[in-house]
Amino acid sequence: MKRLVALAGTALLVTACSGGHGKTLGGPGVTLSLPHGWFGVSAPGQLQAADFPLSRSVLASAERAHVPRGHVHLILWDYGPAVPGIAGGHPNLRGPLVLRGMNGPFEGFSDEDAFAGRSATVNGEVLQVLVDLGPKPVPAARLREVNKVLRSLSVPAPRVLRPHNGLLGADGVSLRLPSSWKGRIEIPPSRFATRLVLRAHKGGTRVTLLELPRSFRGRQLQLPVTLRRFSSGFARRVFSTPGRSFDVSAVFTSPSGLDEANRLLAGLRVARR
Repeated sequence: MKRLVALAGTALLVTACSGGHGKTLGGPGVTLSLPHGWFGVSAPGQLQAADFPLSRSVLASAERAHVPRGHVHLILWDYGPAVPGIAGGHPNLRGPLVLRGMNGPFEGFSDEDAFAGRSATVNGEVLQVLVDLGPKPVPAARLREVNKVLRSLSVPAPRVLRPHNGLLGADGVSLRLPSSWKGRIEIPPSRFATRLVLRAHKGGTRVTLLELPRSFRGRQLQLPVTLRRFSSGFARRVFSTPGRSFDVSAVFTSPSGLDEANRLLAGLRVARR
């Protein structure tokens, strides 16, 4: 899977655990609790943990870890909120994110190593886990040890704002919902990828608007914006207004779906930042 968002910021967290589970890696969004003898590094959008010391350089290129025989390196990428038609297709898990078996190899990593990996949506966040178990052969017990760590994974749910008198609004972004449309705004615990998510739906038409980080700059457009069709059931527009940037998309199952989405977006209002 290709990264969907660039890492926003360079602040890093490095931790070495001297007790049992309880040393937390990551935050304020996705976190892992690491056991005794494990080390971790993190940056916005990713966590990496191993049962051997990790250099900060692995945050730029995870394969630099060069896992010794008998050790394990766990990489977790957080791609931000799930968006139908863009980042969908992964099961929305209700239980722990655990690995079921070996797979790979993966581009950039050693062909001599054993791997396990999985992608999933957890509390609306699209996650990918990759584990480098070091040189083959690797006993199945090693994967069970990794799953013990993964069971400590915490992915907080976003704060949800409901419409008031048919109006969705937060932080200077508002959308009037026409009759028969339903929607919500989600405020993510961590805003490295998106500042807010607005979701609206009517029948088989679903519209998703992301406010992107301040570091992103798209083509300057004036409201109202209209979506551009990319396929028979998907349309999208990435744009900026003064001081703010957005990624808005729609999936639809009927020929009229795109027109319905564009009529909805005619009610979008954005305050200057």
